[in-house]
Amino acid sequence: MAQQAGAAQGTGPGTTRSALGVVAATVAVSAVGMAFVVAAALAVIFADLEDGIALGLTAFGVVLGLNLAVWIGRRVARSLVALTREAEAMRALETGPVVPVASGLAELDRLGDAMRQMKHALGVFGVYIPRDLVRQLLSQGTEIRLGGERRQVTVMFSDIEDFTRIAEGMEPEELMRMVSGYFELVTAELLHSGATIDKYIGDAVMALWNAPRRDLAHALHGCHGVLRARLAAEELADRLVARGKPRFRTRFGLHSGQAVVGNVGSSDRMNYTAIGATVNLASRLEALNRIYGTQILASEATLRGAGGSFVFRAVDLVMPKGTGEAVAIHELIGLGGARNPEDAPLVVDRGLLDRLPAWEEMIRCYRAARFEAASAALTRFGGATADSLAALYAGRIAALRAAPPEPGWTPVVGYDQK
Repeated sequence: MAQQAGAAQGTGPGTTRSALGVVAATVAVSAVGMAFVVAAALAVIFADLEDGIALGLTAFGVVLGLNLAVWIGRRVARSLVALTREAEAMRALETGPVVPVASGLAELDRLGDAMRQMKHALGVFGVYIPRDLVRQLLSQGTEIRLGGERRQVTVMFSDIEDFTRIAEGMEPEELMRMVSGYFELVTAELLHSGATIDKYIGDAVMALWNAPRRDLAHALHGCHGVLRARLAAEELADRLVARGKPRFRTRFGLHSGQAVVGNVGSSDRMNYTAIGATVNLASRLEALNRIYGTQILASEATLRGAGGSFVFRAVDLVMPKGTGEAVAIHELIGLGGARNPEDAPLVVDRGLLDRLPAWEEMIRCYRAARFEAASAALTRFGGATADSLAALYAGRIAALRAAPPEPGWTPVVGYDQK
């Protein structure tokens, strides 16, 4: 990649057009020259004929030669225009269908074949790396080095719940098809929201926003992308269940904060990624979904950065493994309203919206050790049967009412496992 970026210095659409323009001009001059050569040859051939006949045939030869030159010039020009477009498309990492080049000149045809092969190779190469990253590196024309920079990012981890159990009941080929289809749908939604796919780890995905492409609304786009990805995964699960396959459920963790983003690895094999406590916490939040029965857990930082378009509910104050202070975590439920029809399925049910104030009151009372009031608020929300998270809090509140805690009790829950 370092060599590619270095080679890109001093190149661009203008350079490509200039180089091919020189070729076109050379061909045109050669074609006109050929016309005069034809005329001169005819003049010699017809020298013994009467002057009028010789002059007429020579003129005809000149016209024929010029027409031939024009025809060759136009054919070459069309081929050069097509080659210029292909060169500029490859520079922009566009890997669509290749326009065939048939100039009739062996050199240009070979160049067209070489560019088709290059475009195919570029398409294969682009599958394995973030194209936004490569475009940025090419545009900067700087040397690729190990290291990175501090930047505010939103990081996401996702994972398929009970994937091991699901995999055990499927043939390897069938499992590969299912996972590939799943990644295709989920990745498409994440990319559409502006994410960079950092890596795939088994059935898990790591993605980030605001790197390498700048995105001031990275928390907002991260939340929206995850909601779209969850919807795509649920629709795929419904289709698989209809075919007799086991249902799967995807869990997500989102956190926004500072990380070092850049190149890690060795000088001949680098990986663009994010490193730091922000990344670790996003991974921990994804795993905590198992405990709370939630599907999308987000940090307080992500909630604040996302804005008012989303509906969250408070989940807990936690101290995940590897952290030194309590973190407020929230469940991302959905959108408060849809600005376009395709987001309509993401809008939170009105009944749940009406009950959420009772939930937030329950959380406030619980954290203030007012367990009787917390129990009453939980009942207004729907009680222990409302969902898994409500059942968890019903159990906690019941235990604390039965055995009131000592003074200095804290609602923060520490976790020793990842």
